[in-house]
Amino acid sequence: MSDTIRVSKEVKRELIRIMGELQIERGEKVDFNDVIEFLLSLYRKKNPEILRSLVGIVPNLSAEELEEERRKEIEHEKEKFDSGILIDIF
Repeated sequence: MSDTIRVSKEVKRELIRIMGELQIERGEKVDFNDVIEFLLSLYRKKNPEILRSLVGIVPNLSAEELEEERRKEIEHEKEKFDSGILIDIF
């Protein structure tokens, strides 16, 4: 069973970049599902060094400021997704 998710072109480029790195590291073919599983495992482990290298460092902001920044990011992502592309996740 597979589902389709919509991602922006920039996100797809980043996923493909990570896919290439994983393929080199593992020495085997990697698909989008493998990349997302890898990123989720990093999130679950909350490995700060690797996460920082992938997503950057969050500035010292108050909870309210972080919430406002996140709201803006979500709105921006919605706009990008309207013109985005679809990828299949198996």
